[in-house]
Amino acid sequence: IVCRGKGCSLCKRTGWLEILGCGMVDPNVYGFVGYDAEEWRGYAFGMGIERLAMLKYQIDDIRLFFNGDVRFLRQFV
Repeated sequence: IVCRGKGCSLCKRTGWLEILGCGMVDPNVYGFVGYDAEEWRGYAFGMGIERLAMLKYQIDDIRLFFNGDVRFLRQFV
């Protein structure tokens, strides 16, 4: 899985891996929390620690971290 820049399925054959994603907040989100979307704008960002775990433990599908399988997640406790 670790391609050392040569490209693999984890980095989608680019040699790069995104671990800090960001983007503009969808205006619909503001309505859910009681803010006026016409008045407010913002960015959301976060550290993708799962990507680092994928490299360390040779996991090739990030969805495994989010599907709720406790048997899978327990190995990281």
